[in-house]
Amino acid sequence: MSNRNIADLDGEEAYGTFANLILVMQIKKLSPTNQKAKIKELWKSDSKTYLEWKNWCVDCNRLPNLFGTRDNPIAIDESKL
Repeated sequence: MSNRNIADLDGEEAYGTFANLILVMQIKKLSPTNQKAKIKELWKSDSKTYLEWKNWCVDCNRLPNLFGTRDNPIAIDESKL
């Protein structure tokens, strides 16, 4: 993935231009336990789309407490959440 900011979204990745942002905002409002549950739910429902979204989050430095950042990504095993 290229280094981009929010203004550069093209709508072709993961859940779409605005849905990616809305999902981040929804997850930020959840407790840490519920964040992990939501991530596992997304992963189980469509792992390809989820992984694109997760990579977008890392690339755009969204949800760093869950996924890390471009410079310091956090490896997680979604099946164990």
